[in-house]
Amino acid sequence: MVRTIVIANPYSGNSRKRLSADKAVGRLRKMDHEVTLHLTTGPDDAAVQAGKAADKFDLVVALGGDGTVHEVATGLVGTGCPMAVLPSGSGNDFAVGIGCSTMEAGLAAIANGQDRNLDVCALDGEVFVNSLGLLASGLVSGGASHLWRWLGGARYTLAAIATLVRYRGQDVVWEIEGNGGTETISDRFFFAEICNGPLTGGGFRFAPDARFDDGLLDACLIRPVGPITGLKLLPAASSGKRLDHEAINVVQCPRLVFTCGEPVAVHLDGEPKVMPAGRHVIEVVPDKLTVRMMAPDR
Repeated sequence: MVRTIVIANPYSGNSRKRLSADKAVGRLRKMDHEVTLHLTTGPDDAAVQAGKAADKFDLVVALGGDGTVHEVATGLVGTGCPMAVLPSGSGNDFAVGIGCSTMEAGLAAIANGQDRNLDVCALDGEVFVNSLGLLASGLVSGGASHLWRWLGGARYTLAAIATLVRYRGQDVVWEIEGNGGTETISDRFFFAEICNGPLTGGGFRFAPDARFDDGLLDACLIRPVGPITGLKLLPAASSGKRLDHEAINVVQCPRLVFTCGEPVAVHLDGEPKVMPAGRHVIEVVPDKLTVRMMAPDR
């Protein structure tokens, strides 16, 4: 019998789409899992519980959205204990990226999938597993977090439109480090999304070539554009088309450094915060996250 703990956020998603933790537990027990359920009680609780569970359980299931996945993953990085995902959030970008866009797909991965070691990234040592956004991206995540959850993924679209109208960007120096040396770009930037996985912001594909296991960051760096141009770029990013514009750089590298002269809004896996002015390091770290998922189509 598989010893499994379900770490569930009781408030993720919206009332129409929220998955019942009891239903998930029942389905897992029918699959011959010995299940323990933990309902999160506040920020960082999922990370603490996942860390404690790593050497006691065969599988840790994150039931919630990208925020719950972020915390559970943080607790499991480097432990070798596999994480599975049953999506119940507004965006579910990580879950969709690993092929678990629905509860049924997540359960199928638990039953018939395989454990794979995925890349883990960090901002100044703070872990993220799907994406990191800065500037307008950080503002959008912060704005979306204050909108009604019943709006679902539309929260991000509304927040993006509001940001396009009022935000004009910040001066940033980027140091892009790779095998060929370091390239420095100094300019005013409006938006940056540093991707480990292919999806971010509730389904946008700013770096469609991003892969969870290639050892690289895929960075989409966008200089200021007019509101009309920005609104025209959003559908392309949503559909996965490559963003082709002179104001956009998309680069791949294992390590990226940015320096800003004033505080900057960021998000880690959709969780918003503000970083102080100064020099900050984004990198792929040696530790891996073990994830239960279906074999990818390549």
